[in-house]
Amino acid sequence: MFYGWYLAIIAFFLLMVSNGAIMYSYSVVAVPLGLEFEASRVTMMLGITLMTLVGGIMSPLFGSLIDRWSLRSMMLIGVLGMSSGYFLLSFTTASWQVPLIYGLLMMLGLNLLGPLTTSTLLARWFSRKRGMVLGLAAIGTSVGGFVFPPVIQWLIEAYEWRDALRILALGCLVVTIPAVMLVVNSPKERGLGADGVALDADAPLVLPEAITFKSLMADRNFWLIALVMSLLFCAYTGVLSNLVPLALNKGLSAEQGAFLISILAVAGIAGKIGFGTIADRVDLRLGYAASILCVIIALLLFATSANFSIFMLASGFMGFATGGMLPVWGSILAILFGAANYGRVMGMMNPVIMPLTLVGAPLAGYIFDVTGGYAPAFALFAAGLLVALIALPFIRMKSDV
Repeated sequence: MFYGWYLAIIAFFLLMVSNGAIMYSYSVVAVPLGLEFEASRVTMMLGITLMTLVGGIMSPLFGSLIDRWSLRSMMLIGVLGMSSGYFLLSFTTASWQVPLIYGLLMMLGLNLLGPLTTSTLLARWFSRKRGMVLGLAAIGTSVGGFVFPPVIQWLIEAYEWRDALRILALGCLVVTIPAVMLVVNSPKERGLGADGVALDADAPLVLPEAITFKSLMADRNFWLIALVMSLLFCAYTGVLSNLVPLALNKGLSAEQGAFLISILAVAGIAGKIGFGTIADRVDLRLGYAASILCVIIALLLFATSANFSIFMLASGFMGFATGGMLPVWGSILAILFGAANYGRVMGMMNPVIMPLTLVGAPLAGYIFDVTGGYAPAFALFAAGLLVALIALPFIRMKSDV
């Protein structure tokens, strides 16, 4: 079997562990830490905020190093960051130490075992089925969100939080290092091209043209794609972070609100498979357009209805669209900028996207505080997505030339 498929399984596994153990389980870990140090919720949320900010700032450097160094080496740094982060968390004596550990160490695990490295790896190994493979691997993030929070909660209840974090640190180290050691940086190291095509030994070696910072900053496609992704992530984080409060505001229960999040997550899996499959067959701008339209429909349903069934439908639209935009994003970057430059381009785009991504949740909350409802916020998100929809035709694909 083509070794790229083994790497797809490894990418799925690494995304499951890094996102499941770090991002999705943050609130599970934060609760006992907050009780131990008598810290406010705002204080305990600084960890995930600092991790996101530092990760965004460091992303261009990581992207550049990924295209120069061995992916395996970068992933090993991620493993050590995640494991040492959990180990040091078990020895914390004050609340200020928590965001410091997340911002410096857990950030390494989330970024160097996450989409930045795994998508770069798969973009190098696959061409014809790149979108489908990126979508299948991305399901690992959703699976991690289902698996790790209850497992970590069980460990905390069974062994007390300090011992639980030490067990988690050791477990992450033991299960991820063997997987990372199986990573092969490029199919060329196996004498193959993308998709397992045999390379002609007599053919002259053609090195891909490296993209410079200056040329990337002057590239219209880079900024248009960044605009589209910024507006999509802004709407997604704005809805996801406020979904339970929205349900309560509409007269639904907290349990129903939590169920809506579950629907969103399951629909995200379907979106990654569906959009990943069509990403290899259609103009990727159409994939973006479909994702944007689904999110707009979801926003309108959330804003105009108070019916639980309608809310479930809206959550399905939102999850399907936002799950699907990830393989579309990965595929379009690989096609327009080349698989060899994937890490550098993704690394440069992340900090550009980050501001609007971070603004979505507090903006929706602020508008609710001022107006007493979420409809104006969702209308604002929908208007932004219309701008993204208008921008899509101006992205120049190679087929347009």
